Amino acid sequence: MARGVVRHLTSSSNPMALYEPTDFVIGRSLLNLNYAYVSTTVIWVYDYIITFDDELAYFRKSTWGKVKILYLMCRYLPFVLLAADTYQVLQPALPLSQCQTYFQINSWLEGITLVAAEWMFILRTYAIWGRSRRILIILLSSFFAILIPVIYILTSFGNSVTISEPPIPNITSCYNVGESRIIVVAYVLLVVAEFEILSFTLYRSIKHYRSLTNDNHLLNILIQHNVFYFICGLFFSLLVILTIALLPSVYGDMASNLQVTVHALLVTRMHLELWRSDRAQRFVLVDDNIALDTLDQVLRSRNQDWHRNILAT
Repeated sequence: MARGVVRHLTSSSNPMALYEPTDFVIGRSLLNLNYAYVSTTVIWVYDYIITFDDELAYFRKSTWGKVKILYLMCRYLPFVLLAADTYQVLQPALPLSQCQTYFQINSWLEGITLVAAEWMFILRTYAIWGRSRRILIILLSSFFAILIPVIYILTSFGNSVTISEPPIPNITSCYNVGESRIIVVAYVLLVVAEFEILSFTLYRSIKHYRSLTNDNHLLNILIQHNVFYFICGLFFSLLVILTIALLPSVYGDMASNLQVTVHALLVTRMHLELWRSDRAQRFVLVDDNIALDTLDQVLRSRNQDWHRNILAT
């Protein structure tokens, strides 16, 4: 009885004694997750502010088309994603049912953003290959062959997530205590898709830089963007796969959130840079197909022989 009294007095004088060591480990992980969400949100907002003038000019002076819609998806869906994450961090009393809904919505927002980004770079690869219909068919076939299982995986993954309250209160509303590892398959498929497009880009870029007339500025930008984007994409996809496989679920959420943000930043930044370069050269876009028509105009006006020999399919 004396021991019970001592334990009660110890717990009353030191509330931290009520928690197990594993609770502190989980609490530290959740704090790191909170810091990561807030930091990612700050980076995204900062990038939006410093590119706002260029984006406003792009919306005013470019025509509407499928690429602008893809751009809007890549640009503004992460705002919804990061806002939901930040709200979850700043409101530590959300019910578990609402947390479950947030996790499912975030999974789909991440997937849609990545699909929109990949689609934009499929169109860029299509431009690099001189708008070859054969290449477009190959890329679209691979895209939809990967998209269908990814949709199934996202559905299964959302249903498998187990949400729980944090062991230490006031850190966050809830956290992911367990999930199906099937999501790894989706990231493996993403790596396959990115490697395929990177291979097409590298093959065409080798021919381009071996040619005698490789001074096409827009084509150089397209090639450099594609190579850099997909190298970064491969790196972050592999990082997410390793994180999900080796670390607790909360770190997998952190890695996937960072990956989507980086992908969206890269694709929107690169698109604005390509559009600015096109405007600087005073070429008029017929439509907004990632400057595809502009690219054709440049190729024909500057070097028709190069266009016929290098980009002919």
